Amino acid sequence: MSVFPFTSQGTENVKELALYSEMAYDFENNCLLRRAGKTYKVYKDEAIKIWVYKALKTKRFVYTAYTHAYGNEIDNIIGKLTDRGIFESEAKRYITECLIVNPYIQEVSNFKFEHGEKTTVTFDVTTIYGRFTWESEVYNE
Repeated sequence: MSVFPFTSQGTENVKELALYSEMAYDFENNCLLRRAGKTYKVYKDEAIKIWVYKALKTKRFVYTAYTHAYGNEIDNIIGKLTDRGIFESEAKRYITECLIVNPYIQEVSNFKFEHGEKTTVTFDVTTIYGRFTWESEVYNE
């Protein structure tokens, strides 16, 4: 019990999350994967990777099929910021805001940007199941 009666220790309000699943997805061909002609599900971090891919590809506030919490706003800075430091800081913020709405994702960290013909970002995603590294193209220079 806490010294302060109005605060909780965090264990009383923890809601058990169901096993996370998504339909298996082919990132290269942008379609569902099939086994013996039928789609199938993947679970845990493999499923969260699909959610991350789709959330980062979806523009926020554009599609009525999604809530205002889903998607990203990185288009707001593409081609508008010339200072790399500011661009990287804002890109980190937009990516983190995009992904952290998923209750299965606990942290987005260790951002690394590689600038060249294409700018790519690599970062770690910590979930309730473990951790994986994600790499994504940010924009073309």
